[in-house]
Amino acid sequence: MDTQENQSKKPPNYLGVFITLVLLTAIEIGVTYLPVPRIPILIPLALLKAGLVALFFMHLKFDRKVFSALFVMGVLMGIGLILSLTILFAPQLVDMK
Repeated sequence: MDTQENQSKKPPNYLGVFITLVLLTAIEIGVTYLPVPRIPILIPLALLKAGLVALFFMHLKFDRKVFSALFVMGVLMGIGLILSLTILFAPQLVDMK
């Protein structure tokens, strides 16, 4: 029983994740030089990179699901806070001339 658990749990490939993050960063930099709309391309790439970092380097992929749920709840609360502050203070940021 113990040998089956050891065989099924391989160590994560941190070098592969690092190379993927470097390639995604290179794509992001390349997109900034192209004459295309940047936001629809850069936001999914940034979310993908953040997800890879959270899964592998924060070890959420290998921990219990309760930790992933707590992390996701915190991220959602942060997004809600940013959106609500943006809506609240956006009229003050616009120049009313």
